[in-house]
Amino acid sequence: MKNIIEIRNLEYTYAGNIKALTDISFDVFEGERLAILGPNGAGKSTLTLLMAGLLRPVEGHVKVFGKDTRSREFENIRRDIGVVFQDPDDQLFNNTVFDDVAYGPRSLGMDENEVKRHVDEALKIMGISHLSDRSPHRLSYGEKKKVAIATTIVMKPKILLLDEPTANLDPKSKNELLTLLKDINREGTTIVLTTHDVEILPDFIERAILMIGGRILASGITREMLYEEQLLRKVSMEPPLLVRLFAKLKSKGLIQKIPLTIDEAEKIVEEALKKSERG
Repeated sequence: MKNIIEIRNLEYTYAGNIKALTDISFDVFEGERLAILGPNGAGKSTLTLLMAGLLRPVEGHVKVFGKDTRSREFENIRRDIGVVFQDPDDQLFNNTVFDDVAYGPRSLGMDENEVKRHVDEALKIMGISHLSDRSPHRLSYGEKKKVAIATTIVMKPKILLLDEPTANLDPKSKNELLTLLKDINREGTTIVLTTHDVEILPDFIERAILMIGGRILASGITREMLYEEQLLRKVSMEPPLLVRLFAKLKSKGLIQKIPLTIDEAEKIVEEALKKSERG
């Protein structure tokens, strides 16, 4: 696979000599869905801002499509990177949803017909066309999240960086958002998100990086990492509820495998019931 983000020996320190990141190195590959996991204060949000070029490294480098984020050449590809902040209110500042989503295209000097076409398409993708004339500040939190994402995908970015996209969402809104992000990814957009929500990982994330204290603790295939209970607890996380439940069932000899998804769990239960009926 082709790497489109290259991070090597990255260090970042905030004012007051507060060390946020230490010796961070990894790649992001074209078309993948990558999660950066860890507790609050692990450095996840800082890392997102560095990948977007909104912060500059103290040491090491971040390259996006081969361009160092500190170089002049990086400005030419900045529009290929969409950033969605954890709090959607940090991103929404116009009187209507339409105007918020139109802000990026208008800043590029598009004529209004072209702006409308791009905005209508982004709103349709996010399933929020009916909110076009509404004030973003009168929307539900889940609706605001969708509008914030629409403000980025309207620019057709090749990379979408999301900071805690499912935070504070109810289960229905969370599932809707993840479905939309999967669709966006299938269209070719690479997705990198930060989260401490392990429940979204099995069906959505292919590869994960675990962080704590501004350092990378581990990285690997998500399905494999979610079984590592001791490793996850080092970053103040636990395996998904399904894994914990079926691990107990396995310890009692009731099942042989531990699933990660509902579909896998259903098959395991069906097999256990058939075995029980035969026995």
